[in-house]
Amino acid sequence: MTNFVEDAKRTESIQFNINSKDDQRLIHAAFGLCTEAGEFADAVKKYVFYGSKLDIVNLKEEMGDIFWYLAIAADALGTTFDEEQRRVIDKLKTRYPEKFTQEAAENRDLETERKVLEKR
Repeated sequence: MTNFVEDAKRTESIQFNINSKDDQRLIHAAFGLCTEAGEFADAVKKYVFYGSKLDIVNLKEEMGDIFWYLAIAADALGTTFDEEQRRVIDKLKTRYPEKFTQEAAENRDLETERKVLEKR
């Protein structure tokens, strides 16, 4: 492909839908979550693949940073940790009525799960 960048730019969207302070907060939270999740994964990668000592203090600190960004996102979306924890458990109970199974994981009823998520 001789002109990949130009072909890619042809399909790029440069329209932004940022209308409020909460939109800005969601963008901040999204980038922050990616950054902190990457730092968490990097610490685990170094332990698993490079033989580094598992730095539990660092992993907990990265989790705390993830919680911080999730708190910003939750507030911007008008929800709480408690509400979303209940929502995800309700969804998982729908997906796995008794316990996790590979079959249920591979054959999800997304329509029913969506109805459960929309109830709250």
